[in-house]
Amino acid sequence: MASSGVRLEWSDAIGKRVRTGDVQAQTVPTLVAARGALEEAGDEFGLLAGRREVAAQLVDSFMEEAKVVYVIYKVWTAGFLDWLGEQGVTVAERDAEMERLRHLLAWRDGRPLDPEASWAELGAQAGRLASGIRSYDLRVADAVPLLETLAGGWRGLHDRYADLMAGVLAYVARRFGEARLEDCYRAVLEPYIRERYMPFDTRVTPYPETLERNIYLVLEAMRAHMGGPRRDGEVDVEEHDDRWVVSFDPCGSGGRSMRGDDIEGTPSRVLAPYEFGVTQERHDWAWNETGICYYCAHCCLALEKLPMERWGHPVRVVDPPRWGGSPDAPETQRRCTWTVYKTLESIPESAYQRVGHQKPQLPVIQAPPRPDTATAASD
Repeated sequence: MASSGVRLEWSDAIGKRVRTGDVQAQTVPTLVAARGALEEAGDEFGLLAGRREVAAQLVDSFMEEAKVVYVIYKVWTAGFLDWLGEQGVTVAERDAEMERLRHLLAWRDGRPLDPEASWAELGAQAGRLASGIRSYDLRVADAVPLLETLAGGWRGLHDRYADLMAGVLAYVARRFGEARLEDCYRAVLEPYIRERYMPFDTRVTPYPETLERNIYLVLEAMRAHMGGPRRDGEVDVEEHDDRWVVSFDPCGSGGRSMRGDDIEGTPSRVLAPYEFGVTQERHDWAWNETGICYYCAHCCLALEKLPMERWGHPVRVVDPPRWGGSPDAPETQRRCTWTVYKTLESIPESAYQRVGHQKPQLPVIQAPPRPDTATAASD
């Protein structure tokens, strides 16, 4: 199990407790790491007892990762509903569509989607599991299946909540036209941009000082999106001289929705009964490509276009899959990749041009290095 030595520590740079380890170590799904630590500790109290505490903390960390995505979807839901109201959609119309989507995205046992109730249940489950691991009340053989149950519970909630976002976007496109998705997204994403992406503003923080935070948050987020062929949060990373390329096969949100859900046996969300929609026209806010699922377009705005508008450069460069006409088409099956460039100079002109921008002439005006950083560099 590829988890030996994994632990958690406080990060001043990121402002919370984070997993330790290099970039490759961060690609291990968090509950896989928790299982590894638990199996290292075993059932006998002794020298390796501390690994049980690490396993329990990794369960907590998994919920922290999931919480980030859960809260984002919660904020977006409120934002979508507010925007629809501002466009004249009545409360009755809005509620009827949300009720339809909750039933369309029901659990296997027929329960309509209720994110708040499911999240509360998941939190209680995680708390009992972490407590039982710490206290030795759970043997390894009993705890391992519970780790898998926790992962499956979050995966099911995550997928349905992501699909709910896609369903609302499809409603916007049907009612107001595809082009209005940009207006909707700009209104809804603003709190998300302020909280998650303004720390990358190069007018405030020099670009090199953003890289640690950037690559960590990429890997943390995509672990939480439960991507990969086993849908356990697996992420692949290739490091080059000028960039890191992070890929997901599939991404657990947009990529999974276009391919369909093999675990639950449900079809592509582009097709009936979902029909959540992909771009039919070319837009700057969707990489000027057709076949981009409406959900995936938020990555173009949040990671590329809006940062370019505000401080000139993308946070990350995304190359998403495209709907190729069927779930099995090569374009649909393509990996999603996120690229974090190590310098502004290495970001290619094409990354700007495809979303309707030109790369600013370098050097650009940036914040000066912080005094403590300059001092450390000279030591």
